[in-house]
Amino acid sequence: MNRNSQEKPSRSLAASHQRSWLWGRHAVTETLTAGLWPVAELLVDEQVSAAIINHLESLTSRKNLQIQRVSSRRLTELCHAEDHQGLLARMGEFPFRTHQDLCLRLREKATEPSRKPSLPPLFVVCDRIQDSHNFGAILRCCDAINADGVVIGERSQVSVTPHVARASSGAVNHLNLYRVANLANALRDMKTDGLKLLAASEKSTQQLWQVDAKGAVAVVIGSEAAGIAPELLAECDVQLAIPMFGGVGSLNAAVAAGIVLYECRRQQLVAT
Repeated sequence: MNRNSQEKPSRSLAASHQRSWLWGRHAVTETLTAGLWPVAELLVDEQVSAAIINHLESLTSRKNLQIQRVSSRRLTELCHAEDHQGLLARMGEFPFRTHQDLCLRLREKATEPSRKPSLPPLFVVCDRIQDSHNFGAILRCCDAINADGVVIGERSQVSVTPHVARASSGAVNHLNLYRVANLANALRDMKTDGLKLLAASEKSTQQLWQVDAKGAVAVVIGSEAAGIAPELLAECDVQLAIPMFGGVGSLNAAVAAGIVLYECRRQQLVAT
């Protein structure tokens, strides 16, 4: 094995280690409070107040997690940021729900309106979103409209990372997030359970406000570069475009998702 091949793994591991750090007082405490995403290490500035330490101890007492006191400089070295506000958490793997969990959730939502008054189901499917800030902003929109679930694929898709969590303003702790091996199969399951599949595509001739989204729907958002994959478009019932009136012909994925999702919820609310 040559020297170059020996060095590559260590660089990869270092980069992965850096990406696992979540920092900021609100981001860390909200994640600890939610208790969804496991924290492997918790590092705290040795200068923080006793009140903060007491609060952190109350959040970690049942998690078998020790608070490590270090210098502010050490926190900056680890996360490569100075806005850590004295708190740094090394995150474990995010606990996505499975395709089987998604099917159970779809069946629950399919029968829920018959049991009690409720808004129709609204799911979001992200196809190969690769930018952390974009994905986080999409998740923030999903939480704002109380989406029933967000589905992503296993390939060419950014996972939930600390950067995504920060961009989502903590929404990752409050959403049903599903990761599946095959998005096309997930879309077929959604159709079987009565959801209309809406594909956001700038190439569509049908505008957003011409689409009937009053019932149970799933909105498919495509990648920043390539849009929605052809095999997923083929599964969708409707393709829609957001009207553009300026000199730029498209919106980024997060802005487009926010506009489409709010129009879907608006129609559903008007119809109830």
